[in-house]
Amino acid sequence: MKKENPSRSSTTYISIGLLLAGLVGWDLYSHQVHTLFVGSAESQQEAEGPLQVEGLPILRPGTLTLGEGHPAVAVSASIDKELPQPAPLDAPLSYEQVDALVRRALDLDQSGRSIREVITRDDWVLLKVNIVTNRGNPSSAYFSDGFEHPGQLTDQRVVKSVINYLIEQVGPRRITIAEGGAESPRRGEPGFPTNAVEDGWSATYPEFDNLSYIKILEGFKGRATLVDTVDLNYASYRREPVPGGAIQRLGVRVLDYPGAQFGFHQEGTGTFRKDFIMPEPILDADKIISIPAMKTTIYGTTLGLKNYVGTLASRAYGDNTSKAQHYQNNPEHGYIDLYSYNPAVYTIIEGLWGTEGDGPQWGQNVQHNVIVAGSDPVATEAIANEVMGFNPLDLEALYLAAVKGFGTLNVNNIEVVGRPAQSVQHNFVKSRGGSKRGIFYGRGIRRWLVAGPFTGGDIAREYLPGEASLKPVEGQSAGDLLWDRIEHLGYSAELLELGELHGKGTESTNYAFTLIQSPQAQDGFLWMGYDERAKVWLNGEVIFENPSRRTFILAGNRIPIHIEEGENRLLIKVGNFTGDTMLSAHLVDQDGDRLPGIEFLLPGEGVTAVEEEHSTLPVASALLDNYPNPFNPVTHIRFTLQQAGPVRLEVFNAAGQRVRTLVEGNLEVGTYEQLWDGRDAAGYNAASGVYFTRLQAGTLSQAKAMALVR
Repeated sequence: MKKENPSRSSTTYISIGLLLAGLVGWDLYSHQVHTLFVGSAESQQEAEGPLQVEGLPILRPGTLTLGEGHPAVAVSASIDKELPQPAPLDAPLSYEQVDALVRRALDLDQSGRSIREVITRDDWVLLKVNIVTNRGNPSSAYFSDGFEHPGQLTDQRVVKSVINYLIEQVGPRRITIAEGGAESPRRGEPGFPTNAVEDGWSATYPEFDNLSYIKILEGFKGRATLVDTVDLNYASYRREPVPGGAIQRLGVRVLDYPGAQFGFHQEGTGTFRKDFIMPEPILDADKIISIPAMKTTIYGTTLGLKNYVGTLASRAYGDNTSKAQHYQNNPEHGYIDLYSYNPAVYTIIEGLWGTEGDGPQWGQNVQHNVIVAGSDPVATEAIANEVMGFNPLDLEALYLAAVKGFGTLNVNNIEVVGRPAQSVQHNFVKSRGGSKRGIFYGRGIRRWLVAGPFTGGDIAREYLPGEASLKPVEGQSAGDLLWDRIEHLGYSAELLELGELHGKGTESTNYAFTLIQSPQAQDGFLWMGYDERAKVWLNGEVIFENPSRRTFILAGNRIPIHIEEGENRLLIKVGNFTGDTMLSAHLVDQDGDRLPGIEFLLPGEGVTAVEEEHSTLPVASALLDNYPNPFNPVTHIRFTLQQAGPVRLEVFNAAGQRVRTLVEGNLEVGTYEQLWDGRDAAGYNAASGVYFTRLQAGTLSQAKAMALVR
C-alpha cells in the first residue's frame, strides 16, 4: 500500500473542515435539540487531556461532555462503624446521629470537587429543599390516607447539618434556604390556606427533632454567614431562554392508551419551549445545592433533578402556586429545562425519611438512614437510584440530564466512596399510578430494525423465510422490502407506532428485530404491549404467540424469559386487521427494573474481532483509517492491539467535545472493527462536519479525522 504524504493528508482534512464549516454551524443551530445538548459549564466534567490529531494542531477539549466523566459519589449509612453511634438502617435517629451521618458523607468526598471545593467564601449559596406538603395545613396532602407523611419532605435535620458544615468548613457570605412548593405558601401571602395554622416554613415536625425552618434560622443569628430563607413563590422573577436549548415541548399530543404514564406524548408533536419565567434568586445565586428526600413517582424516582420543579415562578403565569406551566407538557423534559438555569454544584440525597409506592404525595413512609452526596448531579442520582432498588438506565430524566451535559450516567465510570450502594439497598415499592394513570415503565427498547408491512395480518404465515434464524442488518432485503432502522429517542413514550409509519386500518404484518447484549446468563421478563396479534422469538425459540385480537396495553404481557451471556436475538411479529399497529417491549426483573448490565444494540454496533488473512499478530497497536471517509451515515473504524488490556475508542467533534464512546473495556491482542452510525451518545444524528476518533490503549493515544456529510 502506498504511504500517504502527511502534508497532503493534513491539507485534505483542513479543506474538508473549511468546506463544511458553514454547514456545520447551520446544522448545529437549527437542530440543537436533536443533536448535541449543552448546559452550564459549571457542572460539567472535562475530557481527559488534549486531543492530538494526525496532521492537525492539538484540539483543546471543551468543558462540556455527554456524561462520561469519572466522578466520585459518597455513600454513608447509619450502620457505618466509623460513626460515633451506629444504628440500624430503619432506626429513629437523634440530631447528633444525623449530623454525624451527613458529615461523614461530605468528608468521604475527597475528589477535588467536594462541597468544600465547589463552595467559596464569596458565594451566595442557595439550598434547594423540598416542602411538597405542609403539616401546618389540615387539608394538606401531608395527611393523605389518614396518616402523616414526613417522607414527602426534606429532613430539616439534614439541612441544619449542611449549613453548619458549610459555615465551619468554608464560611460563605450567605446561605439561603429556598423552595416554591405548591403547598408551602408563606403566611400572609396570596395562596396561604385560610384553615392553615402554620406555613411550610414555620411548621414543626416531630420526626425532624421538632425543627422548622424558622427555628433553624434562629440558631444561626449573629454568624458572619447570613442564613435566611426565600419563598420562590413570591420572589422577583424574569423571563429567560432555556440555557442550551429547551427539550420540553409545548402543545404536545398526550397519549391515552391503557398504561400510558402521565406525560407520555405523541412523538414529534408540539413545538419546543423557548423560555421559562424564573425566580431571580435561582438565576442570581452563585451556587445551588439540591437537598431532596428519597421518593418514588410515576417516572421512577424524584430526587435532585426533579427537586427543581419548585423553582418555577408559577404566579408570574397566573397559576398561583400550581406549577401548571411545567406539568401540562412532558414533565421529565421540563424539569431538566428548569434545572438548566442554574445546575446544582452539589447534590445531597437523604433517605432518613422517604416515600415509596404511589408517591411522592400518596405513598408510604420509608425510614432508610442513608446519605448519598456528590458534585456530579447525574452520577449522584444514579447511585441513589441503585440504593432505592432502581436501575439508573430506566430513568428518562437521568438520561436527558446526561445528554444535556450535566453529568455521568455510566455507573461503571462512577467512583463510589464509603460503602457500595448494594450494601444498603432498599427496594422502594414502585409507583402503580396513584391518582395518575399508568405504571412506572423504564426506558425500554427504542431502537429496532423493522420490515413491513406485508399484506395480511395472519401471524402464523411466514412472510420471511427462516423467521427463527433471522439476524438482519440495516438495508438488507426483506422480500420485496428492506430492513429499516426505526428509533424513538428523547421521548418518554416507549411506543413504536408501526401504524404511523406503514398505515392504519389495513390487514398487515410487521417484523421488529433487535439484539440484547448481556454480561451474564439471567432470567427475567419481557414486558410487552402490542396491537392486535403477536408472535415472539428469543434466540430462535418461540416464547410467545397470541393469534387472538387484543388492544394495546403498555406492559400488558409479562413473559418469562432466559437471556444467555453475550448476544441474544429478539424478533417480534405484529399482525393487524382493523386498527393501528403498535409495539412496546422492555426486558426487566420481577419488579420491573431493566435487567442488570444489558444493552439493546442493532447488528454491527458491537466491537468485533477481524479475522486477518494470514492470522499474524499485529506488530503494533494502532488506529487505522476508517472506511468510507467521508461517510453517510455509517463508517467502520479499525484498530490493532499488540497487547491485551483496557481499550477506549471515542469520537470527538471539532471543538474537542466527546460525542460518543464506542469501545470501553478489556480486549485481547488482535485486529478489531467498530461501526459508528453517525450518532451521538443520546442516539441523535450528529451534525455534518469533521469528527475525530481517538484510540487509547496502554501507552498509545492516537486520533484520526473523518468527515460526516449528511
